[in-house]
Amino acid sequence: MNRTYLMFDIRRTLRNKRVLLFSVLMPVVLFAIFGLTIPDGASEGGISAIAYVMVSMAMFGSMSAAMSSGGAIAAERDGGWNRTLRLTPLTPQAYVASKVILSLLLAVPPLLIVFLFGRVAGHVHLDATQWITVALVSWLGALPFAAIGLVIGYVAKPDSVQPITGLSTMLIAAFGGLWLPVDQMPSLMKHIAQLTPAYWTGQTSRSALTAAGVDTQALLVVLAWTVVLGVIALRRFRADTARA
Repeated sequence: MNRTYLMFDIRRTLRNKRVLLFSVLMPVVLFAIFGLTIPDGASEGGISAIAYVMVSMAMFGSMSAAMSSGGAIAAERDGGWNRTLRLTPLTPQAYVASKVILSLLLAVPPLLIVFLFGRVAGHVHLDATQWITVALVSWLGALPFAAIGLVIGYVAKPDSVQPITGLSTMLIAAFGGLWLPVDQMPSLMKHIAQLTPAYWTGQTSRSALTAAGVDTQALLVVLAWTVVLGVIALRRFRADTARA
């Protein structure tokens, strides 16, 4: 891992305030609309309904932030950055790893702020172990979306990467059950939901709030999505660098 490049990437990304604001404000607004209007005592999937919505919106924010790295990658490709990388000792694996780490760092603020808003405004009560577990699992759940952001960055042009990322984020969240509980979807939509990584990351995160604990099967599916998408991203980087 090249720490110098990673720190450079972090500083450059943090200058893009619009991405950070969208990934934080959007899930907070959605939680306020859909979560704070829930009647007291309502439940969904065996847990408090408002906690269910809080975790779903936190996951939406973290996936939005994680996928946003595609814009920087597309800009780097357009500016000939890949040609420069070929002259450095930075390996493809190290480059992709640095982008994934950056995406995970970007996923932290939405999670923390939505959880804080849920605790203060929504009066969501969890014990310390539950807060830590759901935060950690939700954070790691951003991994497949970091890989999706990388893939988009390697296949899209700079002027189209943001619309593609935004549309992809909305569709994945909607069809994956982050905006509407899967149990309330029509039968066909339930099957479609299970084909998306958002469904499994949501299942993993929300299961941390149940008495049974984290859903191991859902966690394994999330890891499988991460590996597959990570391999695709790495291959796209190598192919793009070879053409540079």
